[in-house]
Amino acid sequence: SEAVLGRLARDASRARLHLLNYGGRPIEGLRVRLLGSWAPPEALVFGEGRAAVEDYVLGGGATEFSLATLGPYAVIDLVAEK
Repeated sequence: SEAVLGRLARDASRARLHLLNYGGRPIEGLRVRLLGSWAPPEALVFGEGRAAVEDYVLGGGATEFSLATLGPYAVIDLVAEK
């Protein structure tokens, strides 16, 4: 998305992705792709609380998933796939 900034902090076994939506409106159906193999993540979305990720796909050396709605901010915690 052109209106979302992401910051990924990680070590060998876990990561935390911060998403900041500066567009002024909620974003519906944001797709995220990260390099590496990560277990299905847990998202905390501002204004909604815990949110399940959708369309989780692991393959090709990357992990992809979608957030149904992204308000102004979200934090996604990831654990390396074993």
